[in-house]
Amino acid sequence: MADVLLCAIVGITVCVLILLYDLYKSLYKVPKVTDFPKKPVTPIDKDSATDYEVAIVGAGPAGATCGYFLAKAGRKCLVLEKKKFPRDKFCGDAVCKTAIEILDEMGLYEQLVKDNKAKIADCGGMVSPSGLSYIGRSKEMMGRIPAAIAIKRTHLDESIAMAARGAGADLKEECSVEGVELDKKTGMWTIRLLNDDRVFRCKLLVCADGATSKLASTLGIVKTPPDSQCSRAYVEGGTHKFKADGVVFYNRDILPGYAALFKHPNDELNLCVYLIPGNPKVVPEDLPKWHEFMMKQDSHISRALGTDYKIEKMRPASLRLGGIPQSWDDQLIIVGDAAGMIDPMTGEGIHHAMEGGKIAAGFLSECLDHGNYSKEVMEVWHKLWMNKFGSDYKWSMWMCQLVYRCPMLLDASTAAVIRKGDEFLVKWADIMTGRVPKLHLLKPEFSIVIAYELMRLSFKRLTGQRTVPTTVVSDNLKKD
Repeated sequence: MADVLLCAIVGITVCVLILLYDLYKSLYKVPKVTDFPKKPVTPIDKDSATDYEVAIVGAGPAGATCGYFLAKAGRKCLVLEKKKFPRDKFCGDAVCKTAIEILDEMGLYEQLVKDNKAKIADCGGMVSPSGLSYIGRSKEMMGRIPAAIAIKRTHLDESIAMAARGAGADLKEECSVEGVELDKKTGMWTIRLLNDDRVFRCKLLVCADGATSKLASTLGIVKTPPDSQCSRAYVEGGTHKFKADGVVFYNRDILPGYAALFKHPNDELNLCVYLIPGNPKVVPEDLPKWHEFMMKQDSHISRALGTDYKIEKMRPASLRLGGIPQSWDDQLIIVGDAAGMIDPMTGEGIHHAMEGGKIAAGFLSECLDHGNYSKEVMEVWHKLWMNKFGSDYKWSMWMCQLVYRCPMLLDASTAAVIRKGDEFLVKWADIMTGRVPKLHLLKPEFSIVIAYELMRLSFKRLTGQRTVPTTVVSDNLKKD
């Protein structure tokens, strides 16, 4: 009874706060670059081998996307990548609809599927803490662009980086940045490389060097280490029993974190575990233990893997969640994982990184036209991406704490999906991935159904009835 009462009190409080914030956001207007004084624009020598309008450090999804759209806008852009493509990145490999739309705009999406590098996630769902589960289908409702695809980062990152190069960005691989310095007199950044005599200069600098962001940390802008971790381990195709394309497993022991299985081409799986802050018993340092626990002790995952699966060694990756307080400075912005563009509730960051990279390219292009790159103007960048998707991170963190304290909310949400079917699942997925703001859960189509299921499950608990683990398969899948 206490758990139910706590859920109700916290839930009502969160709802009120979200509604108040939504009212504030509707009244708040993001400043424009043109609101600031215009300054003389000094053209960059297009033939110079060292001078650029923009230099981007890091060619992951955020940096390469930014470079692509800058180049398409006719900007002289340098993209520095410390490794040589193809190179790996440990990640869940799930790419959501927003990122797929950008890949499509770049002319990459259909080719990646055709080349068998990306698998469309059609059949998938969720498993709640008490064992309720639903497996549904989404492709028919989504149209040409699906809800998600699974693609290895070796393929994804290389394809975006090469697209940026093809658009005209100067991509230089195996270039590790040792240090940068801003000369206020010339208005240019100087970039020095590690074990390389080449020196580059630029008007505007973009830090897109990942969650640890050595560059932004060295500059004193990012002041804290990454706050969490995720794991990745590939399972050889044909050795497991997993039939779906992607399933999220909410195990009570690791809440508000979760595990997931995503299927790649050739029947290969990615087993990933995301540790989300909020549970004092689950800390990033224990990631190997929890990865092993989910693989061996979670009955749903162990059943999906079977007894003969062949799995690689677990690989960890750092996560910087929920956005950093300052993603700008004089003539500088921070994008992607370096800026903490990862949803605290889901660990999802690829589509936010790509969307952020595209927004950054438009913003920087405006700044170059206006000639004003002051710290005050650069702050507009932070407000832009926070207004677009970053403000939702606060509510994600609230919900993380809520589901940790009241796992029954996830049971009720899964029961609601079971009751309403595939269409509800697709809308739920849009909210969980951050494509649609979390406050949409307050809409009657969600809140009433989930509240009803919460009351029903609460009544069962109060009367001593046990929630029986149930797996429901969509009618659309039963037809196949």
